[in-house]
Amino acid sequence: MTLETPQDTEQGAPLSISEPSSQAVAVLCGSPEGRGIRVLDVSAEYVQFWGGERDHWLGAEPCIVHQSAANKQLLNQLNNALACGKLSLGCSISGLDHADEAPCSNAPRPLIEWRVTAMSMPGYADNVLVLVQRDITKRVEKEAELKRLATTDMLTGLMNRSRFDHLLKHELGRLNRYVRPFSLIMLDIDYFKTINDSQGHDVGDQVLRALATLLEDNLRTADYCARWGGEEFMILAPETSLEQAAQLAEKVRQCIRSAQFPGAERVTISLGVAEATPSDTAKSVMKRVDNALYHAKERGRDRVAS
Repeated sequence: MTLETPQDTEQGAPLSISEPSSQAVAVLCGSPEGRGIRVLDVSAEYVQFWGGERDHWLGAEPCIVHQSAANKQLLNQLNNALACGKLSLGCSISGLDHADEAPCSNAPRPLIEWRVTAMSMPGYADNVLVLVQRDITKRVEKEAELKRLATTDMLTGLMNRSRFDHLLKHELGRLNRYVRPFSLIMLDIDYFKTINDSQGHDVGDQVLRALATLLEDNLRTADYCARWGGEEFMILAPETSLEQAAQLAEKVRQCIRSAQFPGAERVTISLGVAEATPSDTAKSVMKRVDNALYHAKERGRDRVAS
């Protein structure tokens, strides 16, 4: 729950009780008889959202959130804030609420955004509290999907380079603050151009997707894997020394070497390994792991170099 001051809201702005169907509205006030917060009026959407009849809600205790104990606590806080003069004209209190049940078992529980604002409204002699509730489930899902698309490689489903760059900088920060080691593994599919030229780009794409699946299946739970670009992939291994990372890279190399790939003959990879140090920047550690990969290729490919 957050408290916003008058400059954060449109002070004194009139709010019609006939709001769009996307939001439910209730006009509230403090009871002079000391019975706490009570309902003065509700929109049809509020009645539809919470059930019952309009007359049932007039003079009743409002529902801000679904959980009974949390709702009671919020109403007490509102009542105390009114009594102490903390909810002056234009101030708002807001928060989020999960509905008790989803419309169907496979759907997420609806997420409700609510806000209570102190304001003056035509037709009411005293200042009132206006409760507005919106179902933002679809908006949050859409935002999550957009974020996923922005951080995911479309072909392989792994994180993309932008997301990996952010993660690398975060891990370098952890290394400098808490001296927690981590290592990078950079790998490249050997002679991938030959696969594309001889078998076609469709087969090349299948190889990339299959390789991504094999990487995810054979890495540890704590490891992160990204498609770096083209046929190159990056692995970030937290809490991992250079020696441990080299062992992990060798395990991955053997796994790929023995796997069957759709439409292609045997596929092998070359891998470079580097451990980050407190003096590293993202650029310097990336240069070292790239150099290690170059040495693996220079020495004949299908091998690990560190």
